[in-house]
Amino acid sequence: MERRTVLAGVKSPPVAFFLAVAVGLATWLAIADTGSMATMLSITLFCIVLWVLTPVPPSFTGVLGIGLIAVAFSTELALSGFQKPATWLIGFGLLMGEATRRSGLANWAGDWMTSRSVSPAVSSSPVQAYRRLLLALSLGAHALALLVPSSLVRILVLAPILKETGSLFESREARVGIYLGPLFATFYGSAGILTADLPNIILSGFAQSIAGQQITWTEWAINMYPVMGLLRVLLVVGIVYYLFRPAPESAFELPNTDGGTVGDAEKRMLLILLVGAAVWATDFVHSFHPVVGALVVVVLAFLPNVGVVDFRTVVEETDFSILFFIAAVFAIGDGLSQTGFSDGASTYLLELIPTDAPLAIIFACVFFITFALTFVMEGLAVASVLTPILIPYAEAAGLPLTPVLMSEVVALSSYFFPYQSAVLIVMLAEGDVETRELITTTIACSLATIVVLLPIQFGVFTLLY
Repeated sequence: MERRTVLAGVKSPPVAFFLAVAVGLATWLAIADTGSMATMLSITLFCIVLWVLTPVPPSFTGVLGIGLIAVAFSTELALSGFQKPATWLIGFGLLMGEATRRSGLANWAGDWMTSRSVSPAVSSSPVQAYRRLLLALSLGAHALALLVPSSLVRILVLAPILKETGSLFESREARVGIYLGPLFATFYGSAGILTADLPNIILSGFAQSIAGQQITWTEWAINMYPVMGLLRVLLVVGIVYYLFRPAPESAFELPNTDGGTVGDAEKRMLLILLVGAAVWATDFVHSFHPVVGALVVVVLAFLPNVGVVDFRTVVEETDFSILFFIAAVFAIGDGLSQTGFSDGASTYLLELIPTDAPLAIIFACVFFITFALTFVMEGLAVASVLTPILIPYAEAAGLPLTPVLMSEVVALSSYFFPYQSAVLIVMLAEGDVETRELITTTIACSLATIVVLLPIQFGVFTLLY
């Protein structure tokens, strides 16, 4: 689960806490005249320093943040994160993952996909087997974005399968790559498909409700998918392969060629997940939050005489501490919004955009403004706060709204640290991956997006608009 990880050369927890307190105090003193805003921003930066340096588990930092908000503001604000559907989606997702593992479905699915991706001829070469399996699983995970409209849900479904598949490799590097590669592919590639992630849906909804402009699925795909969909997935796979791959002398175990025998428990769990997938895939009809589909899966998976595992045993053995992490992140986002920081920062940053500059420069400004805000707020909070301000601004400046919002979306899938996104938090919680490994991969993929793909994407926007 969560591990102590040394980053940025800070090896002493007291030193890390001293830096966190110093940053928070300096922030408060610098803007003390703004009262509650300064206090909230100080708490935010205190938590961010601890989340980046990780002298203690991220969940414990979340508990500290919740406590500070309760003392400085109110218990209602401090506990507001536990009222978010996304928090409970993660909680139910943890139970979904345990049920998938304990039913045997994760192991069977991993064996089935491996046996069809890796031929016996290359099974003696761990590097070749890893390369083929990494690419096949990543493309499959990306294709799942067409069915499940939430990166968070897809990762909750895929994580136990990838963890079991990675166990076929003796090399830890291969296990980490098999876990992170497909998850990053389905996460980063979601920017190219309108229905593949919640920020996309939120922004397109604001475009309809505020500006009266509907962005169609096809329009989104034409603008975004070639670069921020397929090309970005291939880039992510290449980065993961470069960072994590097995040594030639390491061992690899090829499972049964037919994927093994499917038992009754595996069949029932698969059917239960398909019921959940049906709920997720038809959200355009019923408009239910993805948490409803997860709840359906959990109820069926643990229902006596129908489910596959014992509820009491799983609850007793599942680590739910990650919920304090995500609840603190959401509470901080609410606090920054209530104290006026979010609106003020968004308005101030938007005023810096040179509206008479070439479109590519304007798109880049929107990207980096959004990117900057994600360092103090979780991605969904940024989408909810910035977009209602950005749309009237773009209309008043005569800017094409569709590529402006798409520039924001690209930033909302480009992060550096886990606290910036619930998706990254779940990746950390669900797999045997260290914080350092996750951060390294995230930074590499985001920098590659900025340096390589962003100029191409803005070039496409310029040609189309």
